Amino acid sequence: MNLMKMRPAEYPVVDVTAPYRSLIFPVLELILITGLAWIGIGYLDAHGFEATVRNAVVVLWGILVLWRFVLPVYRARRRRFILTTTRIIARTGKKIDSIPLSDVVGVRRRRGGISLAIRGYDRALYFPDLPRTKRIERAVASELEQYSSPLWR
Repeated sequence: MNLMKMRPAEYPVVDVTAPYRSLIFPVLELILITGLAWIGIGYLDAHGFEATVRNAVVVLWGILVLWRFVLPVYRARRRRFILTTTRIIARTGKKIDSIPLSDVVGVRRRRGGISLAIRGYDRALYFPDLPRTKRIERAVASELEQYSSPLWR
């Protein structure tokens, strides 16, 4: 069964991906790599190097852009955190975790992420770099009120 598909009578409450602040360093690296590569190409053109050397620098620039910018952006945008009316779905690349709300004991914000206390685990599960953590914390807490029993409060 595909975990990312909603079950019948299940509705998304919160659906977020990685925040744009996680892309600051890849953008800065892109600017730096592009600047250095084109300064090098200008130097090569000014001093009469062959076109094959210039093309090699352009190919190297393209590889570095793919490795240091495109790949991190792709990975960051694939991360997803979904709170539904019955469970929490967290996707990190190809790995998908589905946590029933009946197993969640508590929730709190910590360092730009969310910590979930799960029944049966010694430590809380931590989901880093989530946007709007205050909103997510309130939404999870309000959904937990329906599922938690007085025994666990």
